[in-house]
Amino acid sequence: MTDDPELRLDDYPLDEIDIEAINAFHLGRNLFSASVQLSDKNNEAGRSFLLRMSLDNQIRQEVLLDIDDLILSHVSLSAREHIALQVGGTTHHIHDGTIAIGEGPEAFTNKLWNLDEKTAYLYGDEGTVCFAQGTDWVPIDTGTSAFLRAMHGPAPDLIHVGGDHGTLLRLDGSRWRSIPLGFNHSISALQVALSSDVYLGCENGFCARYANEELTEIVAPGTQICSICEFAGNRYWGDDEYGLYIQKGMELVPFRSLGFVYAMQATDAYLVAVGWKEVFTFNGTEWSGIEFGYDGNLFVRRIDMTREFI
Repeated sequence: MTDDPELRLDDYPLDEIDIEAINAFHLGRNLFSASVQLSDKNNEAGRSFLLRMSLDNQIRQEVLLDIDDLILSHVSLSAREHIALQVGGTTHHIHDGTIAIGEGPEAFTNKLWNLDEKTAYLYGDEGTVCFAQGTDWVPIDTGTSAFLRAMHGPAPDLIHVGGDHGTLLRLDGSRWRSIPLGFNHSISALQVALSSDVYLGCENGFCARYANEELTEIVAPGTQICSICEFAGNRYWGDDEYGLYIQKGMELVPFRSLGFVYAMQATDAYLVAVGWKEVFTFNGTEWSGIEFGYDGNLFVRRIDMTREFI
């Protein structure tokens, strides 16, 4: 008796294939990277792409990685160097078109985060945090078993990671220091300001600022916060229902109805926001957007932001 053949995405009708954008980064000028996963509705088959795109009048794209599995996260350290995390813990390290393979820890990891062009971290379940050393992942003991869901810091001495059960840790040299918050909410997004203030968004909608060892609640819509990012002097919050909010004082105010903002990154020139299957860019004045589709081949269409996602 032979084993059943492994299902491939091509075995499914097009209307049973879901498309999700995972991460996106501004690489300079009109150049961006984006990771996209395709899967059937039961996640039994998958295919993922990491793209480098020029979003000029005519969209041009270059496939950096194409795998028959799911990409859970990616970071772009520069226009030429990227790391993609495949489900199961395999990492793909792309440099000038060459791909090297790394393997993460045994614990489940689902997120990558990079501080700069040389410093990348991998994190997830069982309190797991590792930093990249070539294609190796070196663990940093956190002293917790919590699922870690968000990581950020504007400088090496301000790196924080947060997750389930109100877990918040700050990297102190080569060790993590626990910060007691006095709540049990699951932290799903965090952003650290240069002032060292930490902004926290939780799965249950609770939002707060942690500063000077005090926690102050931020008035929020009550939806799950998925991402927080600072751009051009403003702090933006993304949720799973309306889209994008801007922080005014200690309140979140609706800013743009993008529907869902899973992840955000920023450079001096652009705020880059990732939706369900869209990537949005904002230069402080004007919005642009693209949407991924699949007709047997992955394609990209430009969104008319004067008519959609207003």
